[in-house]
Amino acid sequence: MRISGLTVQPTPEDYDLALYKLEDMAEEYYARNICVNYNFEDEPDTGSLTNMHRKFWHSFSACLARRLITDFGKIPSPTLIAESDAAFSFLSSVTAQVDQTQYPSRQPRGSGSMRYNRWNRYFQPAATAPNECKTHTMYIDDINDFVEHYDAYLNDGETISSYVLTVDDGLEVVSESLSSPDVNYRIKAAGTSSGGSIALLQAKIVVTTSDSRVNTRLINFELLQSDVID
Repeated sequence: MRISGLTVQPTPEDYDLALYKLEDMAEEYYARNICVNYNFEDEPDTGSLTNMHRKFWHSFSACLARRLITDFGKIPSPTLIAESDAAFSFLSSVTAQVDQTQYPSRQPRGSGSMRYNRWNRYFQPAATAPNECKTHTMYIDDINDFVEHYDAYLNDGETISSYVLTVDDGLEVVSESLSSPDVNYRIKAAGTSSGGSIALLQAKIVVTTSDSRVNTRLINFELLQSDVID
């Protein structure tokens, strides 16, 4: 922004403004399926780590600078506009998720595929997890922590009184806790006895609030089988 003509030193209020716009931008990009592992917090703090890989830092800085500069009475320069456009293009391309096309139900399986079930002559499309940032992809035997935020759902003064967490076969709840407005849980990608990748598993969280409201959320998981070559 200094390159574009900003010479003042930022005040604490300026930092708050920048953080507010950064959070809005990160949420917008998340909704666009630009998945950068951004650290969303109930109460954002300028001292918190973003958790983004370093390759995304410059792109976020350039895009944020373009959004902020008008708040300081400056017009973005052609250089800043070009740099932020290139940054957004990089973010979009490097995080792009390619949809996997399944065989249609009218596609014959072929005689070699019907050796043990000759009545199953056509491909049956399998349920797949949505190809979006909200879907958690894990390798079988991985263990990871997750959190569901309810601060945007709860009314002023309302809290989460209780919750119930259930998971599909293939997922295992290692631990769970309630810290209103958040539900924290640790999941192990246990897999099934048959092994192999699993395209869609779900965790379900049903919360009851202090105002007797009930909210159900389904969280999608995709489990992959890692092939390790010694």
